[in-house]
Amino acid sequence: MFLKMNAFKALIKKAYNTTGLTVGNDGEGIYLMGGYWSIWLERTMMPKKAKAAIIELIGSIPAPGKAAAFYKSDDTNWEERDLLPEEVYRPDTTYFKTAYKDTDIRIRTCRRELAVLQNRSTMECVILPEHIVSMIDSGSREKEEGPVSLPLGNNRYSIWWQNEACTLKCDIAIAEGDPKEEFILQELEKWDFTEKRKVTC
Repeated sequence: MFLKMNAFKALIKKAYNTTGLTVGNDGEGIYLMGGYWSIWLERTMMPKKAKAAIIELIGSIPAPGKAAAFYKSDDTNWEERDLLPEEVYRPDTTYFKTAYKDTDIRIRTCRRELAVLQNRSTMECVILPEHIVSMIDSGSREKEEGPVSLPLGNNRYSIWWQNEACTLKCDIAIAEGDPKEEFILQELEKWDFTEKRKVTC
C-alpha cells in the first residue's frame, strides 16, 4: 500500500464518524469509500495494520461479494449495500490518457487546504484536498509492490493513483466561485511544471 498508515487511519475514521464508510469485498480485495474518495486494497498484499484499523472501526470486513455502509451511531451502525462494479473503484488506469503532475503548490484558506495538480498536456490546473495528495508515499509500499502510477485521469471529475496492491481515487475539487482560487489557477496555467518553464503561446 502506497499510503501513509497514519493518514489512512485518519481518513477512514473521519468518514466513519461523519458521512459514513462504505466497505465492499469483491473477493480479490476490499474497497473503502468516503464522500469524495475511494481506496481498493488487494487482499493478499494488504498491510496487517491497515486491516486491523478497518476491523477496529467496523468490527469485521464484509464477506466476499458483500458490501455495507458503516456509521458511528448508538443504534444499528451499518446498512447493507450492493457490491459496486469494479470500474467504479478499480479501473485499469493504463488506458487513461490524461497524466497529471503535482506542482507542489498548496492553497490554504481558513476553510480548506488544497493541492494543485497540472495536466501534463494542456497545462490546465486542478485542485484536490491536500490531505489526500500528501498521504501518497512510495516509501510506504510493501517489498513486493511495484511502483505507483503517475496521477491519471479519464474525465474531468477524478484523479487516480494505482499499482497492483492499491488504487486511490479522489474527486477533483471545485473553486466554488472563490476569485482568489480561480486567479491562482489561471496564473499557474501559464507555467509548465513538468518542463519547469513558462508556457509560450
